[in-house]
Amino acid sequence: MPSHLYIHVPFCDGKCHYCGFFSVVAAPSVIELYNTLPAREYDCRLTRLPELGKVPLRTLYMGGGTPAMLGNDGLKRLADALSKRLPFDTLEEWTVEVTPTSASVALFATLATIGVNRISIGVQSFDDTILSRIGRRHDAQAAITAVKRAQDAGFVNTGIDLIAGLPGVTPTLWSETLERAISLSLTHLSVYALIVESGTPLARQVEDGLELPGDDDQLAALAQAETALGEAGFARYEISNYALPGFECRHNLAVWRGHDFLGLGPSAASRVGRMRWTNSEDLEEYIHAVKHDAPPPADSTALDAVEDAEERVIFALRLSEGIDLAAEASRFPALAGKVGVWEQRLADLVVHGITERVGDRWRLTARGREVCDAVLRELV
Repeated sequence: MPSHLYIHVPFCDGKCHYCGFFSVVAAPSVIELYNTLPAREYDCRLTRLPELGKVPLRTLYMGGGTPAMLGNDGLKRLADALSKRLPFDTLEEWTVEVTPTSASVALFATLATIGVNRISIGVQSFDDTILSRIGRRHDAQAAITAVKRAQDAGFVNTGIDLIAGLPGVTPTLWSETLERAISLSLTHLSVYALIVESGTPLARQVEDGLELPGDDDQLAALAQAETALGEAGFARYEISNYALPGFECRHNLAVWRGHDFLGLGPSAASRVGRMRWTNSEDLEEYIHAVKHDAPPPADSTALDAVEDAEERVIFALRLSEGIDLAAEASRFPALAGKVGVWEQRLADLVVHGITERVGDRWRLTARGREVCDAVLRELV
């Protein structure tokens, strides 16, 4: 049962051109109403899945959207409503996503007061022209200020997100971005490859002729990031994530290692037992259901034992630690018939420089990380 909880806060002050996550610009009255809804959704889930309340909570991740849109009082009410239902005293890691425009001194004081101990700041770039081009509402100085305010408030575990392969970013400009990030005494950096999500302003711009860096350029940017961050002491512990030793995101590690997790809020995903579901992105439907003590509409799937085991195991190949197939077969007996097949397929990929075996564990090489999705398809 899940020791890991995700809360989705679906509000933003605008839409970035590349963003495919569910978020809306909403009236203050709607935002204020939302403060207690995730806790009420938990009550609805608990009624139908009483086992949810039997495991200590280890990680909590609040993302969005922009959680700070709830306001400082709203964040306190949300935390208070949840803490009455869940044992916050067992939390090892509590992450909140922050945007530079929301990163006030008062916000960080509030987050420290309610028990947050990890901050993730959406920076994406340190170039003002690029930031404007992709629809961000902050400039480079605001991003730097946000990081320093978090650190001044006592958040030792502070990280940022960057996007590789943005239009107009040359290798020189990307190098400057990485150098700026390294200079900020961060503990964690996420470096995501730009993805054109259907229905976003970026997708429409591409349809209208906007040229994006090609695959080779994007791979080169990712390799450039790995070199620069590695030299600065950051380990690439997952395809898109780097951390100083001991500062890996525990919540995301749990997900990649195949543990159960519960998501609350519209569009939030959950994985409990052999069930996985994703809540509807319809905010009005979500509010109506939860206010009437009913689970929100969701797209759900029941998995058989083999499907469940496969899903829980293969995504650990995204991690630098890789997977020990014998150990996973012991953890998930349904995999017994798969281990020999997977061992052979992974061995076949060694000759192409895509996989390697280190002790009892299989992991992807640098080349393998570039084609990870194709490798996962080979296994399932």
